Amino acid sequence: MKLTTISGAFVFVLALFILLIISAGFLLTDMGSILSLFKDDNFIGAVIFGLKSSLAATFFSALLGIPSGYYLARKKSILSRILDSLFDIPLIIPPLIVGVLLLTFFNISAVSRVIEVVFTFTGAVIAQFFISFPFTVKASKNAFEMIPPVYERIAMTLGASRFRSFYDTTFKLAFNGIMGGLILSWLRSLGEFGATLMVGGGIAGMTANIPINIYLNMTEGNFQKGLAASVLVVVFAFLCVLVLKLVFSRKVYNVEAE
Repeated sequence: MKLTTISGAFVFVLALFILLIISAGFLLTDMGSILSLFKDDNFIGAVIFGLKSSLAATFFSALLGIPSGYYLARKKSILSRILDSLFDIPLIIPPLIVGVLLLTFFNISAVSRVIEVVFTFTGAVIAQFFISFPFTVKASKNAFEMIPPVYERIAMTLGASRFRSFYDTTFKLAFNGIMGGLILSWLRSLGEFGATLMVGGGIAGMTANIPINIYLNMTEGNFQKGLAASVLVVVFAFLCVLVLKLVFSRKVYNVEAE
C-alpha cells in the first residue's frame, strides 16, 4: 500500500471531523436569524469595527514584522535565537493572558498619561497586533531563508543599489510567503477575542468585533443569533482562504510558465 494512500486516510478523517461540526452548525441555524443579522446595527457595527481594527493591526504587522523576519533570517546569532523565541510567546500563551498583561501595562499611570488605550479602538488594535504579528514574522523569516543572499550580491555587482537589489531579488521571490503570513495575521486579528475583550472592553456598538458580538449574544440567551453569526464567519473565512489560495497558486503557475 502506498504511503500517499495511508496518509490520505488521515486527511479524510480530519476533513470529515471538520465537516461534521460545521454541518451541524448549518443544519441547526435558522435562516431567519441569518437574515436578521443584516438588519442588526450591533452586528454591522461589529463587522465594521473588526475589519478596521484587523486591517490596522495587519498594517503594523507588515511594517514591523517583515523587517524583523528578514533580520532573523540573515542573522544567525544567540541574540537572533533569543528574539525568535521571544516572538513565539504571543503564540504560546493564551490571548486572555495577553489581554491581562496589556491591560496592566496601559493602566500604569505613567503610560496612561501618554496614551489612552483601555476601552478604545487603539487598545483593540494593539491587542490584535500583539496576538497576530508573530505569523508575519515567522512567515517572512521562513520565506527569506529560502532565498540565498548571493542573489542580492550579484544584483549589486550589476550596478543595483542595496535596496534595489533586495527588492528585485529577495523580496520578490519571498513575496508569496510574506503575503501568506500577512493573511494569517489578518485572519487571526479578525477573529481575536480574549485580548481584544480585555483591552477594548467589548462594548457593544463601540469596541466589539465579530467574536465579541457572538459572545455577547450567547451570554444574553440569543443562541440562534450567535449561531447564525458563527456560520457567516465560517463561510467568510472559507471563501477568503479559497480565493487567496487560488490567486497565489495562479501566480506561482504563471511564474513557472514564464
